[in-house]
Amino acid sequence: MDSPLIEELTAQLYRQRSSLLGSATAETRETTAVDERESEIEESAQIDRITQLKNRLDERGQIMIREIEAAMGRVASGTYGLCRGCGETIAAPRLRVLPTASFCIDCATVLEKKRSAAGEVKAERLPITCDDFEDSFYVEEDGA
Repeated sequence: MDSPLIEELTAQLYRQRSSLLGSATAETRETTAVDERESEIEESAQIDRITQLKNRLDERGQIMIREIEAAMGRVASGTYGLCRGCGETIAAPRLRVLPTASFCIDCATVLEKKRSAAGEVKAERLPITCDDFEDSFYVEEDGA
C-alpha cells in the first residue's frame, strides 16, 4: 500500500476519533483548562482526559473508537490495509469508505453470510472479529 494513501487514511482516522471524542465533550458541556506542565505530565493528563471522554460515549461510539484505535495500531505495526482473514491487500476504495476495515470485501462477505446463517440480528453492524473466522481461515496479524 502506498504511503500517501496511508497518510490520507490515517488523517481521516484521527479526524473521526477527534470528532467522536469532541461529541462526548459537547454533550456534557464540560470544559477544562490544562495548565502548562512538563511533557510527561501533559501526556498523562491527555490520556486521562481521553479515557474520561471514552467513558461518556455510548456503546456504539465506544466500538467506533476501539475500531479506530485498532486501525491506528495496524498503521503503526505496518499491517494496515492487509486483510486479517486472507492476508491480501484490502482495496483502496474500501479503505477510503471504511478506513477501519480489517477484512477485504470477500472475507467480510463470508463473515456476513456466516452471521446471517447463525441468525444474528443486523440492527447494528457489529465489528467483525477474528473469532468469527474458523481457525483454518484466519491469518495472524504478523503474517503467520
